[in-house]
Amino acid sequence: MATQADRIRRFVIENLNSLATHRDGRLCICARDVVRGMGLVNQTPSVCSALESVKFQQEAALKWVDRIGPRRSTTTVFVYEPAAGAETPPAPQKTPVVLRPPASPTPNGLRTGVSHSGRTELPRVDLCLVSCVSDKLCCAAPAKDLYVSPLFTKTRSLVTAMDCPWFILSAKYGLVAPERHIEPYNRTLKGMSVDARRAWANEVWKCLEPHLRDVGSVAVFAGNDYREFLVPRLRHRSIQVHVLMQSIGRQLRWLNEQLEGIEAP
Repeated sequence: MATQADRIRRFVIENLNSLATHRDGRLCICARDVVRGMGLVNQTPSVCSALESVKFQQEAALKWVDRIGPRRSTTTVFVYEPAAGAETPPAPQKTPVVLRPPASPTPNGLRTGVSHSGRTELPRVDLCLVSCVSDKLCCAAPAKDLYVSPLFTKTRSLVTAMDCPWFILSAKYGLVAPERHIEPYNRTLKGMSVDARRAWANEVWKCLEPHLRDVGSVAVFAGNDYREFLVPRLRHRSIQVHVLMQSIGRQLRWLNEQLEGIEAP
């Protein structure tokens, strides 16, 4: 029976052309791409172990020469060169989503800068949190499709292009995965008492915490009512938090500007 390590090695070898980037004749594989590609949760150490194992090097005809970044992290990059006698694998042909490279952090933690087109550069993050909105379908649907306001649909397009896991902050259901089917509802945190919002945040945190093991940065697309008790907890765990779209009046314009800069694959 195949072990988790066997499955990881097989996945990487079968998808080597799409996972690896080439630098000066060497192949680089980021642990994050394997984790996301396999849909793994809390398995980054297993992925890293598999990528640096002798067995993987033998099966892939590669020789491990370097590790860039932490020893066990989604951001760890493993560098290989072809083993003696092995042919150099062809360069990958994929055209990944490009959002613009990160710039220097500003005092509030948001990586900003101005691209050639004048748009603000986006941060590189491991997770996105998006608040719910009032405009919904009239029947049950996957959460990512239930909310139909332009603000939500444009935010969804942006976080999808950012290519990282994301969750919806629902006033009724708490932390919701995008694919989860939920019923429409009429509830918002606005107007709730501080105690009620704190209790809501406590429940969201219980669901969110298991997903934070390998997370170093989070982007929050939500108003203050949804983030006030979550952001301090994230920062207490030394997670960098990027609060985006704080000015309600400029949210749609900002989203349109960002979406113009995305190169779809």
